[in-house]
Amino acid sequence: MTFCILSVFDRDQTRLHPLISFWAKSILAVCPLMRVHFEGREHLKPGTTYVLVANHQSIADIIAVLHLRLPFKFIAKSDLFWIPFFGWALSLAGYIPLTRGDQKSGRETIQKAMGYLKRGVSVLLFPEGTRSRNGEIHAFKVGAFKLATELGLPVVPLVIQGTRDLIPKGTLLINHRIEVTVRIGTPHPPPSNDSASIEAFCQKVRSEMIFSLNEMRSQEEVVLQTKRAEIALT
Repeated sequence: MTFCILSVFDRDQTRLHPLISFWAKSILAVCPLMRVHFEGREHLKPGTTYVLVANHQSIADIIAVLHLRLPFKFIAKSDLFWIPFFGWALSLAGYIPLTRGDQKSGRETIQKAMGYLKRGVSVLLFPEGTRSRNGEIHAFKVGAFKLATELGLPVVPLVIQGTRDLIPKGTLLINHRIEVTVRIGTPHPPPSNDSASIEAFCQKVRSEMIFSLNEMRSQEEVVLQTKRAEIALT
C-alpha cells in the first residue's frame, strides 16, 4: 500500500528508493548469508547526478548495490520484473526493465534512463550486458558512456567482488555465507562527444575496474592466508 501511495505523488519514485534499500537490508538481516562492505563512499556527493557503472557477477549484485546511500535507478533484465512481490516493487519504484535482443526495448530503456538523468536522478547500468560466468570483467557496451557524454555527467565505477561466490550465473543455489565488497571509484568527467573519445573513455573505465577487481582479490587472498596461518598456530 505504501508503495502505491508514494508512486502516485512522486513522479520519479525517488522516495521509494529508501524503502527498497531497507527491504534489501532486511533480507540480509533475516538471512545473513551476505555481508556487504563499501569502500569509497566519500566519492559520492549528495545532490550530484551520476551515471553509475558496475561489473555484473550475480543476481545478488542488485541486493548489494541497493545499500548505496544514494537514490538511483538501475536497468535490469525484464524477467526480474515478473517475479512476484520483488518484481512488482521494482516496477512501482520506477526501475528500468530491458528486454535483451529487442531493439525497441533498448531504445525505450535509454529514453527512460535519459529522462531520469535530466531530472537529477542517478542511473546504474551493467555495461557488460549480462552476468559474468567466470567472475572476470568482460567487454563493455558503450551505451552508459554515451549517455554520460551527451548529458555532460560524471561516470562512477562500482566494482563488486564476492557475489559470484554466493549465487553464480546459471544457478539459483546459494553456496555459503560470503563477504561482499563494493568499491566506489572516483568520478570520471565525460570526454568530448565523438565516437573515438567515447570508446576510449569506455575502455579506460573498464581497465581501471579490472585493476581494482584484481587488487581486491589479492587483498582477500592475503586476509585468507593470514587467517589460515592463525588457525594453524592454535
